[in-house]
Amino acid sequence: MRDDRMRAEVQKAVDHANQAVSRAESIRAFALVEGEFSEDNGLLTPSLKVKRHAVTARFADEIEALYRG
Repeated sequence: MRDDRMRAEVQKAVDHANQAVSRAESIRAFALVEGEFSEDNGLLTPSLKVKRHAVTARFADEIEALYRG
C-alpha cells in the first residue's frame, strides 16, 4: 500500500506503542497490505481469530521484504 498519509498515521501509533516497551519488544518495521481480513477470504476463523498460516501464505512476499530491510 502506497498511501503516505496512512503510513504516517500508523507510524505515529507505532512510535507511541514503542514508548511503552523495551527495544527488544519494539516494532521496528511494518507493512500495510491491501484488503480486509475476513472469514470469507479465509484469513479469519468464524470466531474472528487470525489464521496465521493463511496470512503468512497470502502475504509471504511482504513478510520477506520486512526481513530484507
